[in-house]
Amino acid sequence: MIDNKPLEEQAENYIKSQLLKFNFNVLKPTYDQYGSDLILLENKGAKKTRFLNVQSKGRTLKNESTNVRIPKDYVNDNFVLFIYLITEKTKEENLFLFLKNDIDDWTLNSKNEYTLSISIQGIKNEYFIEKVFDSKQAEKLEKKLQQVEIKDYTTLLIDGVFLRNALIKTQNVYSEIWPDKEFIKPDLKTIVEQILIKYDRFKTDKKIVNCYVIESSYHPLKELVSFDCQTSFISKHNNQVNIFKNETDSFVSFEIVDQLERLINNDNIILVADDIIYESVLKGYKEMGVEIIMVLFGKQGRNMFVDFRWGDIIYPLGISIGLEHHEL
Repeated sequence: MIDNKPLEEQAENYIKSQLLKFNFNVLKPTYDQYGSDLILLENKGAKKTRFLNVQSKGRTLKNESTNVRIPKDYVNDNFVLFIYLITEKTKEENLFLFLKNDIDDWTLNSKNEYTLSISIQGIKNEYFIEKVFDSKQAEKLEKKLQQVEIKDYTTLLIDGVFLRNALIKTQNVYSEIWPDKEFIKPDLKTIVEQILIKYDRFKTDKKIVNCYVIESSYHPLKELVSFDCQTSFISKHNNQVNIFKNETDSFVSFEIVDQLERLINNDNIILVADDIIYESVLKGYKEMGVEIIMVLFGKQGRNMFVDFRWGDIIYPLGISIGLEHHEL
């Protein structure tokens, strides 16, 4: 099997260099979110800013044609596609820009993917020539960025190791209070929904909430949490909620801290974690005037000091495992 990863990395690096050449603010997301390999920001330091999701595709042009496929679900008004082509014999490089209205004209296959066929001769025709990324296309991209609607975002970061321990503790606590109660195995959507209902104090109508669950490969959640559920839904406050789960062989806390660093200037943060390793990082954010809502164990049994507003994880988890409000 051919490994396309080096070509994809080469394509992404080339695309990033060209965007920087035309003074775009470019970020590399920690996760591939709905096809986002890169993110274009209007203002890196702003609390609210316009952005575009950029997907990069790299292809080597040989004698036979090749193709690019994009899931239809990826293609929205914030989606931008760059196709990087390198000719096998001459090593000539070409870069093409495609926006939503361009991709909408492609062939849609049986897998609900937009498909574009590419050949050495084909890229010489007018359709491709007018999409070569140059100063004119850069102006077009800048105009597209300026047209993007600024939206409010909240990010929910969940430390999977803590969530696992919290679920075990919650069941043990309520088993003593309600010994005859049969608890259910909660699904991830319900847990996320209950945490937001209880502790999302960033009140904004029709905002987007992105939830990242960072799970340790050594302490999996699947024994305690069902993942057979929706990963995108509308909350009771009419907010779009997207759930992303990532597994790591490293320390979960390291991944969470990386996410905090990337998001802290652009999102309202709800952090579900309870580990002393976070203390110094959070202290620094507090001194910067950043507001974070913490969800962790109550004062008894807590593993870290927090100087932010906080809530006890046991209440949303209690509802998630089948308790009624009067039983909490």
